[in-house]
Amino acid sequence: MFTTGSLPVNHRRSAYAVTTIELLALIFIITVAGMVGGEASRRFGRGWGITAGVLSGLAAFGLVAEFYRWRWRRDRRRLSELREKFRTIYRVVALPADSKKIIKPSGAEIRVGDYGWEAAPLGKDDLIYLQGLTASWEVVWHAGFRSGYIEKIGPKPGSQYDYWVPYWVKRNPPAPCPYPVEQRATPTMGLPHHSGRYFQGSRPA
Repeated sequence: MFTTGSLPVNHRRSAYAVTTIELLALIFIITVAGMVGGEASRRFGRGWGITAGVLSGLAAFGLVAEFYRWRWRRDRRRLSELREKFRTIYRVVALPADSKKIIKPSGAEIRVGDYGWEAAPLGKDDLIYLQGLTASWEVVWHAGFRSGYIEKIGPKPGSQYDYWVPYWVKRNPPAPCPYPVEQRATPTMGLPHHSGRYFQGSRPA
């Protein structure tokens, strides 16, 4: 679900959701190991119980790891779809009027002259949706514009959707974004994510 308008600086809903998933995964592993180990201890003795608990914990960990791998494969497919569908760079020539079609953190702003990277829409309408990015590819704003409010610059030299990865996936730092927003200190919402979730940050552009 998208939140429109300005997000408060302490907005952390998406980050908390990730932490909750990891906590549930840990509880699952511990519960499986404890249940299997406890049952084996009652039937065959403590030594077998410890062995069964360790082996079942490792098996549960494997299931969790496979779930994360499956989710990352699914995310990569969606990111690839967005990369192919949204291919154009624009420049802002007038500010969007409808605040309900804008996501940005409190303290961030859209400026005339900002570059915008074509992005997934926030709703079903006839607007062109763009993301304003910092040099490090983090989202400053995500907004819908009428065609007269932006000018087309040309095709993207790459895609902003190339740079989102889960925190546990290692990658080399990307080259700076070639079409960022105008240089300024601004809060950001993290890297572009295919679902529209944003992870509040406060790093300057």
